[in-house]
Amino acid sequence: MKKLLQLSLFTFCTLLFINCSSDDDTTAQQPGEQAVNPVIETVTDIDGNVYNTVQLGNQLWMLENLKTTKFNDGTAISEWTFGDNWNQDNRTFPFYRWADTSDLNNLHDEELPEDFYGAVYNDAALNSGKLAPEGWRIPTEQDWIVLKSLISADGQLGNEGTALKSTTGWAATSGVGTDLYGFNGLPNGYVTNFGTSTAVGVICTWATSDTNTTDLTRRVINILENTMEFDDNSWLLGAGVRCIKIQ
Repeated sequence: MKKLLQLSLFTFCTLLFINCSSDDDTTAQQPGEQAVNPVIETVTDIDGNVYNTVQLGNQLWMLENLKTTKFNDGTAISEWTFGDNWNQDNRTFPFYRWADTSDLNNLHDEELPEDFYGAVYNDAALNSGKLAPEGWRIPTEQDWIVLKSLISADGQLGNEGTALKSTTGWAATSGVGTDLYGFNGLPNGYVTNFGTSTAVGVICTWATSDTNTTDLTRRVINILENTMEFDDNSWLLGAGVRCIKIQ
């Protein structure tokens, strides 16, 4: 009987030890682990720029803003220079320009290359249907809604913008991000109807392919502080592009 009690006690202690060890070995789920599936894949545009990608849910996104200076058929896009009409020929003449990298607010320690924020495109370029590399496209508003919902469900409700923003380079009024998914959203600002690059360091803008011919607007994704906003911007303005793969 004594031996039986000793064996039962030994078995109980062993099971208790195993259960405790299992609890100790459990790693807490980190934000972003469910949403992100790392993809070792790159895409190259017509200019030879190489972009890394990330799988977020069922979507494959570029991890940089588009930088191409040519359409995917090899046709050159004119670079806007001071004195040009950003919306020349009634918004039918395509232009790109680089977002201002003069860093007047001293947000960066080093000098920035001209393409640091990617290119900003006018309506004619965005509307061409030839801006994204082959097999890729300018996202729709719905694409961004799906992404926002994924991030919200991943514990980032109300902080979707923060999760996509870069961890440096933002003005104090906007706040830096956590870059939770490696998306590295940079504050590229936007281009006015005069062709002027403005609000760099303060706001991130990404154009969608959705336009409204009635009120002459284009849906644009804006990130200023914590959230992602879906706004109607005038066709006269320019925005950056973050491409998504065609499924």
